[in-house]
Amino acid sequence: MKEAEASLILSDREPRIASLLLEDLFGIDRTYLMLHGDKEVPRERRGMFEKAVARAAAGEPYQYVTGFCWFCGYKMKVDENTLIPRNETEELVEFVLQQEPDDGRTVADIGTGTGAIGLLLQKHWHKNRVVLTDVSLRALEVAEDNAGALGVSTEIFCGSLFEPLTERGITVDCIVSNPPYIAYDEKGEMDASVYRHEPHLALFADDSGLALYKQMIDGLPAVLAKGGTVYFEIGWRQYTALSSYIKKVWPKTRPQLKKDMNGQDRILFFRWED
Repeated sequence: MKEAEASLILSDREPRIASLLLEDLFGIDRTYLMLHGDKEVPRERRGMFEKAVARAAAGEPYQYVTGFCWFCGYKMKVDENTLIPRNETEELVEFVLQQEPDDGRTVADIGTGTGAIGLLLQKHWHKNRVVLTDVSLRALEVAEDNAGALGVSTEIFCGSLFEPLTERGITVDCIVSNPPYIAYDEKGEMDASVYRHEPHLALFADDSGLALYKQMIDGLPAVLAKGGTVYFEIGWRQYTALSSYIKKVWPKTRPQLKKDMNGQDRILFFRWED
């Protein structure tokens, strides 16, 4: 542990990653170390741990090193084809569960990635139907694995934004989406490990990061039932521009904002009125 922490510090990485790797790879936490710290580590495990630390020290997110992350208390598979779900997205799931009744409605998770949002919604609902879409076939393979691990049965379709729904004539009552929303000129503000390792397809969007939101806002008549609801996870500087755009395209619609645990603008939501 001391060697690993020193290596991470020298590489300008968080030393706590060492304990996270130890727990995620072997189920060994600080309490276990205190009770059994005098036991010798088997050579095979030491080698595995040292390789994992080396990858993390080189800048690779530790979730990719272990192959999973924790999301809403559940273990979710991740790899280089998927964005690593953030804590803020857990807040989106919790908010949608608070707002949407489990009464048999159809909900679409657009740009699902690992499936974190849609699968956790389906895990908690008994009557609602959740449909997942993503443009990346490899990301959807991860989502399918996560669905199996969670014991969730749902529909997963490949295609850009609403295309999988319109192709199948699917109309939904609720849309939830955490699309790529980082502007290309914001690269310099990003953590280096995120930029180097997480898929750019899931990170960046044109038009100052607003392009995909606007496409979905414009395309609502094709997929959303009248009076249906929309929940977008957004960047902390995007609410004003997006709410203005929504009011321009759909004057009767009144967008609202929910801030995240850090007080940042995070969830834009509205009931669609055309």
